[in-house]
Amino acid sequence: MLTRRLRAIGRLSAQDEMMISTLRWDVVDIPPRTDFINEGDIQNRCCLLMEGVVVRSNFTRSGERQIQSVHIPGDMPDLQSLHLQRMDHYIGSVSHCRVGFVTHESMLRVLDGSPKLTATFWRETLIDASLYRAIIVRNARLGSTERLAHFICEMWCRFHAVGLTDRTGFAFTMTQEMVGQVLGLSIVSVNRSMQILRSEGLMVWDRGRIDVLNWSQLADLAQFDPSFLHLND
Repeated sequence: MLTRRLRAIGRLSAQDEMMISTLRWDVVDIPPRTDFINEGDIQNRCCLLMEGVVVRSNFTRSGERQIQSVHIPGDMPDLQSLHLQRMDHYIGSVSHCRVGFVTHESMLRVLDGSPKLTATFWRETLIDASLYRAIIVRNARLGSTERLAHFICEMWCRFHAVGLTDRTGFAFTMTQEMVGQVLGLSIVSVNRSMQILRSEGLMVWDRGRIDVLNWSQLADLAQFDPSFLHLND
């Protein structure tokens, strides 16, 4: 999954892929709705999401959660811990997840041996920042239905980039409550927006799966420009 993700944002040589294959992962199964990295933790390893969906979150003093980003297989949501070891947010599972952990020492050894790989991982962190900028505009300036449409378009592109879509859709296990925490909306607003998109024949979100029925109209409604994802294709 890591190689798929890096191929989607850059070009890897056979030697780069061989160096990635030398990494040794401690693979762990994590149950749903479990924070496995906590704010304040000091990390000495990075994680790779192999199966499932995880989110980055922060909480208010009263316990309200804001989900800041959603991560899918192939993502390394705590890559920043290579250089910012104290975590400033939580990382938790949405569904059952399989996560691989690799030590910072091992990652740095591989990166020290390949300037091209180092640049590719640097590009990954810059894309992460680009995604945050798009989220700020989406949540601050778009209406609720447009926000949801934009989120669905983003997820489609990211799942497609790592080969996890079929002809019309992909598996996606987030609840309406969690989607609301991503978009800054109430459950009522999320549900209403889903019904509008369904009634207009743009998408269906049912039983842990999203099907996009009319990409061009959905993207137009969302004012969606995929360039912020910086994908090769």
